[in-house]
Amino acid sequence: MADVIAAALRPPSLASMVGGQKEGFAILPKQTEHELNFYEVHSRLDRVLRFLQIDMGYSFLDDARSGWCGSVNLRQEAPPWRNIKKSVKLPQAAPMVMDEEAEIMMKIGPDAAKYAKYPDDLVLVSRFASLLAETTPAAAAKVQSDEFYKTVLQAVRLMHLCGFNYSDVVVTLAYGSTYFRSTFTEIGHIMSSTEAAHVGTLLIFLAHSFVLDETCPLRCWQKHIFRRYCSVAVLDAALFRLFHLRGFCLRLTKEEEQHALSALLHSFDGLDGGAAAEGSTEVAAIASALSALAPSPQESPGLGRSG
Repeated sequence: MADVIAAALRPPSLASMVGGQKEGFAILPKQTEHELNFYEVHSRLDRVLRFLQIDMGYSFLDDARSGWCGSVNLRQEAPPWRNIKKSVKLPQAAPMVMDEEAEIMMKIGPDAAKYAKYPDDLVLVSRFASLLAETTPAAAAKVQSDEFYKTVLQAVRLMHLCGFNYSDVVVTLAYGSTYFRSTFTEIGHIMSSTEAAHVGTLLIFLAHSFVLDETCPLRCWQKHIFRRYCSVAVLDAALFRLFHLRGFCLRLTKEEEQHALSALLHSFDGLDGGAAAEGSTEVAAIASALSALAPSPQESPGLGRSG
């Protein structure tokens, strides 16, 4: 309680808001409980202030501006275009909902498996981690762990809660895996297993922002996945650094695209089912073939398994 009161009365430093560079972290520093308290309290205070100013129409001393001949004018309202709402998808359930069906993959422990919405999510995330492990032996040690599985399963679950088709989830993870491989080559030697798990999930967010027409806002990802790790401001700063490491280019070559999708759709010998016809490398064709796998609210998506 003392930390909450202190956070309300004393604004946080700029370094604690945007993260800065902390020793032991490459690009996405984990914030302390003290810094998270600061962020949480000031976010609530900001929401109250916006409610009073916008919804209730209150004016504050900060809105006063000096006018002609000593008069006082209130600050003008924001232009109309600022009020246009963006098209977004929001999760329809609370974060971290347990799923008792998620216990079918031996390599994923029960503490991580409970975050799977469908049993086939375990298959998908297992293949995703195996794909990332191809980067280097060091990458394999950091991504084939329950901490990594848990964080990525939370990301996949969030996309399910937002109503994305299963085909969209698969294509997003394919792009995210390629982003991770190039990122790990640059800064992987600095990252811990915990940071690698959260950087991988942040790259999934970056991939879904590029691949999909409608996206889930970063604030929802922070609430459902990064809530006990860092604030939105730190995520935003890290996201820009990751984008910069990619040279601000999110497109993949056809070879990169086919390799990633092959690994996710089938463990051994190429694309699964009809999507493998004639070695097609087009995302549109693969997404069309995957659309039949899109789950209904009551059933599993039925991602193809090898063997």
